[in-house]
Amino acid sequence: MTTLFFVAGERSGDTHGAGLVRAIRRQAPEIHCEGLGGSLMEAAGMTLRHDLAGQGIMGFTEVLKHILPIRRLFYETLDHLRKTRPACLVLIDYPGFNIRLAKAVDGLGIPVVYYISPQVWAWKKKRIHTLARYVRKMLVIFPFEEELYREVGLDTVYVGHPLLDYIESYTPTPLPRDGKLIGLLPGSREQELRRLLPIMLATAKRLQAQDPALHFITPCVNEARAEQVRAIAGDFPLEVRVDAMYDVLSQSHFCLVASGTATLETLMFGTPMLIMYKISPLSYLLARLLVDIRYIGIVNILAKKEIVPEFIQHKAAPERVAPVAWELIQESPARQKMLQELVAQRETLGAGGASDRAAAEILALIQGTAHG
Repeated sequence: MTTLFFVAGERSGDTHGAGLVRAIRRQAPEIHCEGLGGSLMEAAGMTLRHDLAGQGIMGFTEVLKHILPIRRLFYETLDHLRKTRPACLVLIDYPGFNIRLAKAVDGLGIPVVYYISPQVWAWKKKRIHTLARYVRKMLVIFPFEEELYREVGLDTVYVGHPLLDYIESYTPTPLPRDGKLIGLLPGSREQELRRLLPIMLATAKRLQAQDPALHFITPCVNEARAEQVRAIAGDFPLEVRVDAMYDVLSQSHFCLVASGTATLETLMFGTPMLIMYKISPLSYLLARLLVDIRYIGIVNILAKKEIVPEFIQHKAAPERVAPVAWELIQESPARQKMLQELVAQRETLGAGGASDRAAAEILALIQGTAHG
């Protein structure tokens, strides 16, 4: 039996990994998929050995708190790979764990495919040489990444962004409201909720004072997160919906968005937004020392300029955010300019089909017919 082993360590990786697993099973139903990931990959047909994606650990200091169980899981996984020798090891983002695993399996005869590149263009740029040494094939989801890896001799294919597949197949469920719908997207992790949602709610109160007809809504990944959001919101009239991310993004007039995958999803729907980001002070200090990039939001990184305002750390304060948000809620020149910029950046990402293209590359590799 031919086996592929996957490793995805956060919710976005679980989402994209699930699409990849489904595509592989469509193209080669006889392939057995197993690995570390989350409930979405398991539902797609992968045998889940550990729910790594469900842990949702972010930030340098937060990772340190979980170092021992992560270390134990790493060595258990490595031992399993030594014993089973899968046809291919498919790593999905999550660089702290996955790059180390790619190095550890060197010499075992297991080809390594990396799907969704670590952000070597943002921090720890020397990792690109490590990846070139230990990874057989890199499958990237942004156009500019292909040339970056090819320059160091790594066989790289731009497959497109998997989010396009989900958005193209999405059918909206109408969200009834009286006034303009304003999305508050503080992130799916508990740490993000605690840090960003109170700031977003305080901003929402300022906006509501200017226009009482504004209707605020937050999508949540599950009921547990929804309960946390309701508890933090208290008596503020915030509508909370489970599993309604795209409904909120497609029908919102404007969104406050935590930096991360949600900013890209908001871009794909062409919805005006502001980006917010706040982590622990120590994590932020370490990030400032390690990260070498001008912008934090992928929409701005793609544009190579700030088309969406970013409010990071101490700047993520209601008195700073609310005036800028208010201007973008109005039919202002700033709003019209952002709408145009979002359309232009959306077009650079091309069409859907990323999961199928990635699956075809992996299957070609294990069958010995991969093209470079």
